[in-house]
Amino acid sequence: MKSWWRHKVNKNRKTEKAVEIHEFYVVRTTSGALPALCDECAVGDAFMVAPEQAALVTHIPLRMIYRWIESALVHFRETPNGSLIVCLRSLTNTRNQITDDNSERYQK
Repeated sequence: MKSWWRHKVNKNRKTEKAVEIHEFYVVRTTSGALPALCDECAVGDAFMVAPEQAALVTHIPLRMIYRWIESALVHFRETPNGSLIVCLRSLTNTRNQITDDNSERYQK
């Protein structure tokens, strides 16, 4: 009688998942006027708002926003009346870049 051997075949499966997050902001002013657009961004939807508004929308501490402004990490400008406005797009890009850099540092 012949003995039959079953051969086991090991299969390795690798699953990759990608998560893509899109952020949308709704900015309303009491006057009904549209917020200023960033001159430095290449896209037409980069709104500029006061740092206090940006902190509320992006959940970035106000102190951190002012540090990034002083370091020129985000786009900003002064209005004719002397108030400061900051670009929401560059602010979120800077936050994401710093978050990615920190996560890579801890993975090593």
